[in-house]
Amino acid sequence: MRELQTALSRALKQEFQQDLELFKHLLLLVNNSGPVRNIELMWHEELDPTKQRFKDRVGTEDALIQLQPPGTGKNRNSPSTLFCDLVHGFGSHEEETCAQSDEPAKERCRATACAQVYACHVGLTDIAVPVICDGQYLGTLFSGQVLTRPPTPKGFELVRKTLAGQRHIDFAALERAYYRVPVIAPAQLAEVVRVLELFARYIANSWKRLQMTSELQRSRDRQLALDRKELAAMLLSGDVEDSTELNSLIERAGLARLPDRVLVVQMRQADAPVSRTEIAQRMTLSRLSHVLEDFCQSCPNTLVMIVRPGEICIFTSHEARNPSHERISVQEMARNILECALSQAVPSVRIGISQRHAQPSELVRAYHEACAALDSSNSQICFFEHPAAMSSRPIELLNALLNAIRETKPIGPAIREFLASAMPAEPSTGHLQQCRALLTWAIEHVTLEVVSLGLEPERISEAKQRAASGVLHAPTPFVAAEAFRRFAEISKQHVADLFSQREQKIVSHVHRIIDERGPAHVTIQDLAAALQLSAGHLSRVIRRNTGMTLEELLIRRRVELAKRMLLDPRLNVAQVAERCGFCNPAYFASVFKKYVSRTPREFARAPHLAPDPTEFEGPAAPPAVAS
Repeated sequence: MRELQTALSRALKQEFQQDLELFKHLLLLVNNSGPVRNIELMWHEELDPTKQRFKDRVGTEDALIQLQPPGTGKNRNSPSTLFCDLVHGFGSHEEETCAQSDEPAKERCRATACAQVYACHVGLTDIAVPVICDGQYLGTLFSGQVLTRPPTPKGFELVRKTLAGQRHIDFAALERAYYRVPVIAPAQLAEVVRVLELFARYIANSWKRLQMTSELQRSRDRQLALDRKELAAMLLSGDVEDSTELNSLIERAGLARLPDRVLVVQMRQADAPVSRTEIAQRMTLSRLSHVLEDFCQSCPNTLVMIVRPGEICIFTSHEARNPSHERISVQEMARNILECALSQAVPSVRIGISQRHAQPSELVRAYHEACAALDSSNSQICFFEHPAAMSSRPIELLNALLNAIRETKPIGPAIREFLASAMPAEPSTGHLQQCRALLTWAIEHVTLEVVSLGLEPERISEAKQRAASGVLHAPTPFVAAEAFRRFAEISKQHVADLFSQREQKIVSHVHRIIDERGPAHVTIQDLAAALQLSAGHLSRVIRRNTGMTLEELLIRRRVELAKRMLLDPRLNVAQVAERCGFCNPAYFASVFKKYVSRTPREFARAPHLAPDPTEFEGPAAPPAVAS
């Protein structure tokens, strides 16, 4: 059926081209032999808004120029054309002359769908016939102007008065052309109307065939796009055991041979303004993905699949004399994709390229290789390099993933490296079972790791069961890998939340200890020993959660204590400095002024004055002390 549609579409295209050629010859025949000359077709402006008004015509002048032998000049200025050419200055003054009558006639044709016989603005008779296809107005056929009565001096005087304001007209030449305008009888005029109506029907039928051609072409393009997406999804899933179906799909997708490489394009947007929502960002990435998808479809022997907004998987194959030449061709293709992305103002685009794989079942592994290449390099274009030893890779890579989860670092690179080693080399049932076993084993280890870090088992059990079920019932290795990826990301988020809550508890304990022992006597070493943490780790936790160092926190607490003591009239500045843990009054005065913007004596004399706006400027004030 598809082959029949393709052949029919090609035949309709050729027929439409022949229709246009025939139309030109018919116009030429009418111009040379008919009583009314210079028939023109003025297309409707909405069909092509970029064209200038009154210039989008196919008429006898075009046919004469294209069909007459070069240099003959026959019929270039036929009598019926010359008069009108002089009136509108060979097209340069058409809007202020002939358009005054042609435009209203065209609108009447469009409104009534009937032919119009009317007198132009200088008294000549003209014919306008609408071209309509299935209710759509396509344009208007205009005939050359004629007279229904012989020309007279009185008639030309009317022409002269009507055109008196047009300085571009040579009235002597116009008068000579006026007396050469053809004169026809009413019966001839009615016959010309019927001929033009036949022409209009002929053009409408040609337009209908053109619409059929376009629709058939669009249908074929849609079917081709669906076949390509189906083939890309099949390759990415790894379910390619049926070679007959695969070969048939390759042929329908228009590929000369099966792809042997995978390119993964990752796009990242710049930091969006606060007002932009996450949905808007995803829509922008989706639009950019489709732009790159359309660009890659034009590359030979290439399939494209949008994995997710901002990530595109490209299957391709390049003919080359040797592996080096093939690598250069793939790299050149990647550069062209980068240029296309940059032309769309994409702020960050990177492309990972897999190794070559001869078997279609290996392309799912190639996808993970391309992803791993992106994570192993910061270059815009990076090739995957196969590791030397693969026997211990799954264990090593899982340990790297567990370390990333434990330290709350980005886990994307570690996941991709692990999945690249876990994917089966062949699509057989046995290899798929091995992949499932490896991923379920990894799920167990990730679960044990997050529980050992302090997460309650109930909080991770549901996600674990869902991930294990997704892996065990996955129809393809790719689906199983996606189930594991989601579980690892959920586990990492749980650990991040756990550590965030733990650090908040540490900060609360610090404030409680300071309150119990008093800020004047507690030291950094005392706090670290009380919490059984190193001084450096405790300082990093305080800085992450309060925005200040632990030393600065203690100083601020001592300054707050000093402000309360300075309100006691029995204590002088030196006594307050000693009781708040400052080594001497001078150092106390310097620190106090830094944080309060007033000296201790100034504060003691007028504590009720409004504080300086810069007081405690900088890091946020410490959080409330937990009870």
